[in-house]
Amino acid sequence: MRRALVATAALAVALGAAAPANAESIFVSMGTQSFSPANLDVLAGDTVVWRNNSTKTHNVKFETEGWGSGRVEPRGAANHPFPVAGVYPYICTIHDGMTGRLGVYPLLLSGPAKRVRRGTSFALHVRAPESAGGVRIEADSGAGFVPVAVAGPAAGGGHEGHDEPGTVHANITAAQTATYRAAFAGGVSQALRVEVTDAPDLSARVRRARRGRALVKVAADPATPGARVVLQLKLRERFGWWPVVRARLDKRSRASFTLRGHAGAPLRAVLVGPDWTTPLSQSRTLRVPRH
Repeated sequence: MRRALVATAALAVALGAAAPANAESIFVSMGTQSFSPANLDVLAGDTVVWRNNSTKTHNVKFETEGWGSGRVEPRGAANHPFPVAGVYPYICTIHDGMTGRLGVYPLLLSGPAKRVRRGTSFALHVRAPESAGGVRIEADSGAGFVPVAVAGPAAGGGHEGHDEPGTVHANITAAQTATYRAAFAGGVSQALRVEVTDAPDLSARVRRARRGRALVKVAADPATPGARVVLQLKLRERFGWWPVVRARLDKRSRASFTLRGHAGAPLRAVLVGPDWTTPLSQSRTLRVPRH
């Protein structure tokens, strides 16, 4: 491990690329037959660390980057800095089908992972080098990218309760589904798609009931009487989320479900379209109580 760290530092010097002050180490897990995450975006200057969390020996081989980790034994690690923007696919040459993709960008954009309700505000965060200067947010809703906001430091003691060094922020009002990117004189970030919906927010609560059953109560805000709701369980035998019961919200925009069995299984409520399948919004994930 010490030799790997020395080699990494020597390579960075040879490339003439000093890591920016806000550079980070980003971790990728080597599993039995896959990298996790298999697709990763990082800021130029970050160092990626591959940790072997399996019982097999792996390696990391880049064709375009010209770097290979050598053999990484179980519980071992290898690391490499990425000072130059680009997209770098890589493989484990020991195991067929074990592939990964690394995207390196001069700016790194993050935002909501779930659908956003129309008319509400959502935050976009941009990791940027100290020399970035002005960073603008651009949106493409079908006619090409156009500027929609300017990202800046957090105001009022921290944006959403935090203000990481090297990060700027922008608040956007959700009007329609669009693809966003951050841009400055040195280039652009990766693209981030934000889905906008008119569906209400869905909340769910679960508690134990009599005779080994569980009671799940669901509510929508704003009220949407008559909307369709499906209760799903994450079942191993079904290889993922599976619908187990469905109902319509009552006049108070609520619904109740009674479950038998499946103690400890993850559950969630999903607001769906007229086909009872298309998801519109969903609650947070809960678990069926154990008795």
